[in-house]
Amino acid sequence: MLKSRFYSFILGTIIEAWIFSIAFFQAQWFWLFIASFLLGRRIYVAYKVDKFVKLSKIK
Repeated sequence: MLKSRFYSFILGTIIEAWIFSIAFFQAQWFWLFIASFLLGRRIYVAYKVDKFVKLSKIK
């Protein structure tokens, strides 16, 4: 279960980064804002999960 969630998280991050890069190079500010918000949210979630795993000593 955790492995499949991890793979879907990675796939979603790749897709959002791809949308961000397209919006950045084409100067589409609306999509750039949306993609940067989504990527920022993913970074925050990844940070919180990493912190939880380190404190719980889950391997």
